[in-house]
Amino acid sequence: MPLKRSEEMVEGRKKAGGNVQFTIYPEAGHNTWTETYANGELYEWLLRQKR
Repeated sequence: MPLKRSEEMVEGRKKAGGNVQFTIYPEAGHNTWTETYANGELYEWLLRQKR
């Protein structure tokens, strides 16, 4: 997915009141999962979410 589309999706969620954290790893290329799962902030953010 092009970065622009991701940015548009994030902005749409924010406008709708969504709790969004968007992180870009410019050097990761397509393999952003490795850096994402290694980032402790992801798990802290997940634990703060409520229904």
